[in-house]
Amino acid sequence: MSELILEEAGNRAASNTAGAHLPLDWWLNAHQEQLRLCAELEQIADSLPANVNRQKCLYAAKALGPMIKGLHHYEENVLFPALETRGLAGDLSKTLARLKFEHFEDECFAEELSERLLLLGAGGGEINMEATGYMLRGFFEAVRRHIAFEREHLIDKLDDARFERAG
Repeated sequence: MSELILEEAGNRAASNTAGAHLPLDWWLNAHQEQLRLCAELEQIADSLPANVNRQKCLYAAKALGPMIKGLHHYEENVLFPALETRGLAGDLSKTLARLKFEHFEDECFAEELSERLLLLGAGGGEINMEATGYMLRGFFEAVRRHIAFEREHLIDKLDDARFERAG
């Protein structure tokens, strides 16, 4: 993924996420963008300590926060309420609470990781490369698990006329 794509993905995920008229496809596409970012973060982790692409680190740092926050905002303000209005949230209330908590954790982790990526990209300071590698892997593995869980447990409940897939 090019650095421009990373930046655009973060901007798209952060923009206009509150409108209930947005299709389910937006969510699926946002998941795909997150998975592409995870692949980029994995490449950065694999490049440590000696072959770091500093520009890729800077672009990933810039895209990470807006992408995560934008997607979470959409889920919590559009998709989760849609489940609640259909009366499905009763069965899922604990699940939705758990996902919201994971969103909070992921956003905090993304903020810390963005700071680390900015330092790595700037080439400044003493950076513990082993700890950075663990941070990167911990983050992208958690995001991948989160997406897999949402797709396995929520997609079928949201795939109706209001959130019809474009096609």
